[in-house]
Amino acid sequence: MTAQPGELTTRAATVSDASAIAEFYNQGIADRVATFETDPRSPAQIAAWFSGEILVVVVETEATGPVAFAASFSYSDRACYSGIGEFSVYVRRDYRGRGAGRAALSALVEAANARGMHSF
Repeated sequence: MTAQPGELTTRAATVSDASAIAEFYNQGIADRVATFETDPRSPAQIAAWFSGEILVVVVETEATGPVAFAASFSYSDRACYSGIGEFSVYVRRDYRGRGAGRAALSALVEAANARGMHSF
């Protein structure tokens, strides 16, 4: 099935998405709506996420490319937090309130379940 123009689709992120992800992340930092972080991230810093440990998905449209992302990280390197994670969802300013964040989170949960990261 082919996506319709403007339709949100999700997929696993790749290192080629690092620039777009850095853009959304930095908008969240600048707008102070999504994080307590204060230092912008470079595409190179985001590219380091693709070492295999971090799960990252993007939401995109055929016309615009990526408009949001969600990522799951280990909470801490401390042994007492083994198996505990956290997640982030960031949406490009002009796509906020349009379902992109919800799509990103849903795709992240689905990908995490497929990896066996959750057991209930």
